[in-house]
Amino acid sequence: METPFFVIDEKGLENNIRVFRQGMRDHWLFSQLAYSVKTNSLPWVLSFMKDRDILAEVVSDEEYELALRCGYQEDRIVFNGPIKTKECFLKAIQNRAYVNVDSLRELQWLNGIEVTNARIGLRLNIPSGLFRLEDIDYTEDGFRFGFSESSDGFQTAIRLLRKIGVHSEIGLHLHCNSVTRAPDVYRVITGYAVRIIEKYDLNLSFIDIGGGFWGGVPGKTTPDEYFSVIRSELEKSPRTAEIMLIAEPGSALIGSVVDLHTSVLDVKDMLQSRVVTTDGSRILIDPLWKKKRYSYSIETANPIAKTAKQIICGYTCMDHDRLMILTDEQELQVGDKIIYHRVGAYSMTFGGPFIRYYPDVYVQSDEKTVMVRKRFSTDDYYFLQAMR
Repeated sequence: METPFFVIDEKGLENNIRVFRQGMRDHWLFSQLAYSVKTNSLPWVLSFMKDRDILAEVVSDEEYELALRCGYQEDRIVFNGPIKTKECFLKAIQNRAYVNVDSLRELQWLNGIEVTNARIGLRLNIPSGLFRLEDIDYTEDGFRFGFSESSDGFQTAIRLLRKIGVHSEIGLHLHCNSVTRAPDVYRVITGYAVRIIEKYDLNLSFIDIGGGFWGGVPGKTTPDEYFSVIRSELEKSPRTAEIMLIAEPGSALIGSVVDLHTSVLDVKDMLQSRVVTTDGSRILIDPLWKKKRYSYSIETANPIAKTAKQIICGYTCMDHDRLMILTDEQELQVGDKIIYHRVGAYSMTFGGPFIRYYPDVYVQSDEKTVMVRKRFSTDDYYFLQAMR
């Protein structure tokens, strides 16, 4: 197989799903997984999730339509995000998708429309001051999504929803980006939801606790530990006893079960260090350009020799396309392989066609290895981008 290419471990993915689902159900009987499509929107992945009775969590009209194209029924979709169009929003409402409203403009789209038997959630903006400083970003400015109770936005949304007279399943959606993904983050999220439920006398059908979990990585927080904390908070209110709990894992399911295989193209000794150019790139596996080291393995023809310092670089013409620095490790030569592990989240569909186009993707099972995406050619890119 020609590098670079991604490989999905099907058995590992199946196991991540099983462990996460079991962790939820052991602590909360009424629970449902919803896969975060933005994390990895490869159609094979979506179809795999659908076949295992996992909802699709989408955040755009395009992702909504992609889920439908991959075989999802609309009542098996969770529709989040601040950029919904009115047309797709109303379509989702009418077809019983879980629609988590992010703004007043979305609620106002319901004026004058008879809404019954829908599933409508309000995204609740969580005060950043409730969290430990080390757990989150935006401690000074706060989170940008949802309705804020402190500014009366949430109260306005509740009044408007009640005024519209929706005879439907009503829920809350809570999610925040966490630096640590610590269990305490979910204690805060769930505890805040319970306080809001009690304060505003809410009779809800579901709570969508969001995503951002660890999963499939040894030594990190397990689903069992997360949902033990979540359950302990939910049990503080009798109003939540029979509520449906939705979680939106993405990287917890797909992140740890994907490898990127790359080859060494060139090695050169410079004044300060040895530069190793590969056909991989940070574009493929580090969309935020923040990582300095990866879980990786090396296949080399000379496993004995070592060198003091090697800078592993990507295929782009940008000098900062440097993936990592190897110190006192195997001396790499042209043709050697570097395999990056646990790179399934925000990678193979996030990178984009910059300089080189999307690489091949394979799925590996016990029986065989199957290509599920063929690398883009120049013709593929041209006809995709050209005016039609």
